Amino acid sequence: MKLWNNIDGAEAEAQLRGLNRRLADLDEAMRDSQRMLADNPDSFAAKLGLNSLSQLQQRLQSERVELVKHRVREKVDVALLGASFNDHTASLGRLGIFLWRLQGLYQSIGQAITTGPRLRGPISQEILRATDLRLAHVFPSSFGMELFVTSSFDEFGESTSVAALQTLFNLLTATKRENEIGRLSAELGQRSVNHLRKVLTELHRDSAGFSLSWTDSAGTKYAWDADNSDIPRLRESISRYQERSIGEHIYDGALIGASLLRNRFEFMDMDKAILEGKITRAVRPQLREYFGQWCRVTLEQVEVFETVSGETKVFYTLIGIAPRTRQ
Repeated sequence: MKLWNNIDGAEAEAQLRGLNRRLADLDEAMRDSQRMLADNPDSFAAKLGLNSLSQLQQRLQSERVELVKHRVREKVDVALLGASFNDHTASLGRLGIFLWRLQGLYQSIGQAITTGPRLRGPISQEILRATDLRLAHVFPSSFGMELFVTSSFDEFGESTSVAALQTLFNLLTATKRENEIGRLSAELGQRSVNHLRKVLTELHRDSAGFSLSWTDSAGTKYAWDADNSDIPRLRESISRYQERSIGEHIYDGALIGASLLRNRFEFMDMDKAILEGKITRAVRPQLREYFGQWCRVTLEQVEVFETVSGETKVFYTLIGIAPRTRQ
């Protein structure tokens, strides 16, 4: 199945790699400029500098939009590994349960990155459509499958399905990195962590491992794998972290560092405390006008308790932003 329409895929990937490098460099410069403006809100030079960088970022992002609008779908290769699949066949019932669990994990990530970590409540039909995985082919690799999902880039060059895929790989990679899994479990919430736990439980039940790979629109390859001996350890690693939602809190202060590229923010409250965390996709369209500005933000706060060390950390997700009149 074609991944690109009306454009040479290799040429588009090369152009996107160049644009992504320039946007990454620009992103660092804009973070410094935002902090400078927050420290000197009446500085004409600081405002001019940030405005100039912002205009350049918008031009580069417009070029990116023109390219990604030709990307029509994403291909994800999934391989189940283990004795149960050595003859390149799979139990229909067990395979169905595994794919259902994987679909649930992917959809919950799509919800978390769009509206913030939520344990309960329905996932919107828009997110369910954007994260609808489709099985197209199988291939021999113990038991391998090609899954596809529609890219659906919007007019801003954003895609829920692509962002959720990137976050899925980040989450899987974090299961092997103790200092990362706590942060991601807080930012994605208990719903996503529970779905991941169910995926690993199904694999453990079948004494199976699995691998996942995907190449994005810029040609960057994402890959993750775990054999059946890894699965129990990964389940144990996830179980060490317990999340508790503290709820939504409103803060006044200045947005001193926001990255649309990395979906991260730095916020300085009225007591000069620095709060850092994740930006939801729902807030992104409003964010640019508040770069380096005084504002009022709504943060979803999640507390994560690590059972072995007894350490507790609080993590923040930006779910709302509005003007604030300076006192």
